[in-house]
Amino acid sequence: MYVLPEIIKSISSQHDQHKELNLFYGGKSAALAWTPYTRFLLATYPREILQLNADGLTAGLVNYLTTQAQLTFCAANQYMNVSGIAGESLKAVYVTLMEDIVTRLKRKQTNFDDLEQLHGQRLTKWLLHTNPFVKELNGDQEPHVKRVVCAEYTPATQLSVLRLNLATIKGPVLDIGCGQHAYLVRYLRKQGIKAYGIDRFIEQPESYLGSADWLEYRLEPNSWGTIISNLSFSNHFLHHHGRSNSAYMSYAKKYMEILASLQTGGSYHYAPALPMIESYLPAAQYDISHDKVGDHFRSTVITRR
Repeated sequence: MYVLPEIIKSISSQHDQHKELNLFYGGKSAALAWTPYTRFLLATYPREILQLNADGLTAGLVNYLTTQAQLTFCAANQYMNVSGIAGESLKAVYVTLMEDIVTRLKRKQTNFDDLEQLHGQRLTKWLLHTNPFVKELNGDQEPHVKRVVCAEYTPATQLSVLRLNLATIKGPVLDIGCGQHAYLVRYLRKQGIKAYGIDRFIEQPESYLGSADWLEYRLEPNSWGTIISNLSFSNHFLHHHGRSNSAYMSYAKKYMEILASLQTGGSYHYAPALPMIESYLPAAQYDISHDKVGDHFRSTVITRR
């Protein structure tokens, strides 16, 4: 039996089982209990799994495990940092898990109970080190996480909120945090507008869509006619500003890099507004306008003179 597709299924079942688990519940690291199907695969196909390792295929499994964990964490809380150094250290957790599994299978061990506990401890330690606010948010009294999620909006909604006019929009367009499906980018391109998007997770990669963390994505000066970010970059900027953590300065620097990447006459459309930094922008260089969006926040358009 070719076991790799079945392992992929078992990984999906694991994440589905634990997607709402609070790792800090009870004041101790959670044991990430393996599903019956995962245990069945380990008990029934040890030789096939070891052959995957011998063929060098477990490295791909580690990458898949890491990506699925990143998706699961961000599906529960959109503000989680799972990229860059945090992403590399998360991958290291799964490298260790895979090494442990292979070692035990080579020794013909069949009891993985303590490995469940070890993996839970490693993930909890990773979470506490890279995203300590999650423990503050969820505490240790409830078994399930408090979800903080972000939906993808229709192109029509985004065009309205961000005050984008298809007849006058200046290209090329960059959507920062375009969403997994990049609805607006795809819509703009169907209208003949040269549009591009970046997001941590892109479901269907294209030449005009990049999987990237916006803090690590390099924006070249004087490159873009229009930059947009709806309830994405500026929303996260506000989140970190409210927590006064070290990420705030990274967002401030990236914000100024975004503005510098606009062409003369280019504009940055985003929501919610960022009054704590907008008030410091020089009027000689930027025109700023706001528009009320519902009862809760405002959108901003900044045009470079």
